[in-house]
Amino acid sequence: MSQPTAWMLVRQTVGRAFRETGQALDRLGIMGGQHALTKRRVGDDPYTFDDHLSRHRHQMSLLKRGGPIVSPDVAYLAPCSTLIGSVRVAPGASIWYRAILRADKCENASHFRNQEDDSVWHLDPEREEIHRFSNRDTGGGIFIGENSNVQDGCIVTSKVNHAVVGKGVTIGHMAQIHSATVKDYSLIGMGSILRENVVVETEAFIAAGAVVAPGTTVPSGELWVGSPARKLRDLSPAEREKLHYQSDEVSCCCYSFAKLCI
Repeated sequence: MSQPTAWMLVRQTVGRAFRETGQALDRLGIMGGQHALTKRRVGDDPYTFDDHLSRHRHQMSLLKRGGPIVSPDVAYLAPCSTLIGSVRVAPGASIWYRAILRADKCENASHFRNQEDDSVWHLDPEREEIHRFSNRDTGGGIFIGENSNVQDGCIVTSKVNHAVVGKGVTIGHMAQIHSATVKDYSLIGMGSILRENVVVETEAFIAAGAVVAPGTTVPSGELWVGSPARKLRDLSPAEREKLHYQSDEVSCCCYSFAKLCI
């Protein structure tokens, strides 16, 4: 990707100035209102100013790294989650509280910018064209597939390569995915870690707390446990079917929950 244009630099600078000015005016107005409404007499203890303003940036676009694109049909996007750089979230997916999706190394922002191309929501991890846009020097993007859920406190990064999550994937609380590929209807247990270039095949199960070493391939339909993670056994047909059921139920709950939020 070429260097940012003069217009991009001006837009970034002016936009930041407006945001910071708006925040300062908001704080000034609240402080003035509190001073006007609070009665004090000589000798009273000073009251503290309660600044309610949240400075959390929910979605962060970067000049050289691209910006998040979230489908309008996303199931739920928690207000305290963080999406940085070239992140794509497909229809039906959900990103929960304190989850961090960080794609701030990619040098191919122009490739990820096209919102008109439907293929951005339907990525196949086998397609070579999505991998040729990343390498160990510039990293890649993060792609969250349809009806997948990234639960509370998860961390997803793409420093080395793309981080690709397929359809119907459940990523448990506090799990970490670093430049790994997780294919359709797999389950990544709570607190587990997938290191760089790991591939988790379809309908696989990574147990809670497992650490999968870099470059490892977890075959379809297997349960892996431990640190370093290793195969424990094959999943039964009923257990593999339950992975589909769990994904569908989480997606339905997300849509219901989003309707209750104000």
